[in-house]
This record gives sequence, C-alpha cells and structure tokens, in this order.
Amino acid sequence: MKSKPILILMFLAFAVSISSCQKGQHVNLPYVQVNGADNGKSISLAQGQTLKVDLGNPGDGGYTFDTPQYDPAVLSLKRHTHTPPANTNLTGDFGTDTWEFSALQSGNTSLTITATRSFKANSTVVIYTGKIAVN
Repeated sequence: MKSKPILILMFLAFAVSISSCQKGQHVNLPYVQVNGADNGKSISLAQGQTLKVDLGNPGDGGYTFDTPQYDPAVLSLKRHTHTPPANTNLTGDFGTDTWEFSALQSGNTSLTITATRSFKANSTVVIYTGKIAVN
C-alpha cells in the first residue's frame, strides 16, 4: 500500500498548516479606500485594517493640506503621499494626496482633513470629514 504514506504525509501537512493559524489573527486584512465622494460618511474598520483616503490636491486655489485631525489612540497615520497629475497639460490639476491610517484599537473618532491658504487669514476649508469606528 504505497498510498498510505502519501495520505499520512498529506494529513500531517494539513495539521501543521491548521495549527499555525491562531484564533482571532487576521492575515492580509483588506484595506478600506475612500475619497471626496465619501465625505461625511461613517466608516467601519477592524483592528489592524488600513484606511486609505484619496483626495484631489487643492493647490490650484493656493491651498495646502493641514495635518489631519483624529484620535491617535484609535488611528495611526502610516504615510502621506502626493501623486502628481498624470497629464501635466491640465490647468488646475495638482494631483492627488493619499493618507494611509492604521486602525489601532476599538473606539470611535472623527477624521477631518482641512486645507488652508497661507496668505489669507481664516481661509481653512474642510476637504474631508468622516466618522471612523474601529471594532
């Protein structure tokens, strides 16, 4: 019976792969991606999940993004990147900015991203705001 050692070997490989998984551990959690169209919406995340926020850069109006406002006990900013416009011939297109946040622990926070004109007092505008719930 040559198939018996193969079956035992397959069973052992299966048992080892199952035992390496820990209960409650998330592997390769998907990310949640939002943009300006999602402004004002509520977003639910699991602990460890990534939230990506993509917004058009408001530089054509002389605005620059301010530091995002959120509860650092609930979210952590992993990175902020700027992607230049694909077509540089479009007037007013300053590209896209992306923020990636990691959901740290259960809780709720508001996430607000604003932009300000440095040359004009009281010029702050809200570009994105949303309620974030981490479960």
